[in-house]
Amino acid sequence: MNEERFRKTQLSNGIRVISEYIDSVYSVALGIWVIAGSQDESTETAGIAHLLEHMAFKGTANRSAYQIANEIESIGGAINAFTSKNVTCYFARFMSEHLKVGVDVLADLIKNPVFRDEDLEREKGVIIEEIREIEDTPSDIIHDYFSEQLFPDHPIGRSIQGSIENIRSITVAQLFDFIKQHYTSDRLVVAASGRVNHQELVDRVTVSLADLPVGNGPLKQPEIQPVRERTRRFYRSISQSHLILGRRVFPQSDSRRYPLALLNVILSGGMSSRLYHNIREQFGFVYAIYSFYDLYLNNGLFGVYAGVDTDQLNTIRDMIYGELNKLAHAGIDTAEFQKVKQQFEGGLVISLEGMQARMNRLAKMEIYENQIMTIRELLDIINKITVDNLMELAIYLVQPDQYIETMIVPETLKQSEERS
Repeated sequence: MNEERFRKTQLSNGIRVISEYIDSVYSVALGIWVIAGSQDESTETAGIAHLLEHMAFKGTANRSAYQIANEIESIGGAINAFTSKNVTCYFARFMSEHLKVGVDVLADLIKNPVFRDEDLEREKGVIIEEIREIEDTPSDIIHDYFSEQLFPDHPIGRSIQGSIENIRSITVAQLFDFIKQHYTSDRLVVAASGRVNHQELVDRVTVSLADLPVGNGPLKQPEIQPVRERTRRFYRSISQSHLILGRRVFPQSDSRRYPLALLNVILSGGMSSRLYHNIREQFGFVYAIYSFYDLYLNNGLFGVYAGVDTDQLNTIRDMIYGELNKLAHAGIDTAEFQKVKQQFEGGLVISLEGMQARMNRLAKMEIYENQIMTIRELLDIINKITVDNLMELAIYLVQPDQYIETMIVPETLKQSEERS
């Protein structure tokens, strides 16, 4: 798997350039990662990181919106971007001989954007429709409600898209202020996987981004406040109920992330997993049910989601808690333990057969863990995990006093509750 062909160079202005050479492919996946996301926003500018990511494609000092897309697509490539709680990534995939074009276009996006009022107003409309689409989808919006409830009055708990009110009020000046504060060389990681020459990549990045200003280091985040509401219900004109049970956990840098990945497979890793088999298959009260976790730079969360027959809402809630308790107290037998390890390892290897996934992994290791680990090293860590390690984490994970409950239920329930 050419795992040892990792190289890293830090430029004099702090930009980290990391690459993985793979000679069995002819393409390169390239990403410029800015360590700035929705967690870096103020209450007044919530949603600005995601809006800025959209606006970067509307034109730069050197290229129009059409030229940005056409320059990559005309060489057979593709270009896009995404925003998360902690990072914003601008990425492209192209044939290896076009590295100069790929670096130049992506660097132009983050260094030379031209924000025009008319473009901003149009893109606000796009973002607002995206927000409305999420709000119209209970299985999506419940995750935002859950995060807000788990991290009250904190950027990490807010929606990445922001609110419609906030989006409408953001100005061009605020976009430039966010760029000035956060798009600095000390917060940049350039990652590439594929048939890429590391020194050529370093040379190209140096030419394109050497003059990027140096920032003031990590910005201080507000303190995370205690949970205020253990249970919240939202009423909608729907027929199915939606439920998340969950809690805060630990950041991505915590070594317990590996046992957590295995526990997540035990709970919802396919049709043979505990939640799927013991609740959906045996009783038929749910269609979608799964566990999930998100780990960030300084915190994390774990939860279980279910789309529920409203008449069985309380029953399913109790059954989920029952499965979590069984996980912590009834043990994990050898056969299940070995199956889950193999399932995780197989899923990991298969997922990393694409260059985009390998580039993402490379950058995230550098940003969240400050190290580059080969796939073999990761598999060795997984192989060393014992049943006792899983049980220790499961006992921590299922502490009942740490859980909150977020629900979206039909409005008819509210009417019947009011009558009673």
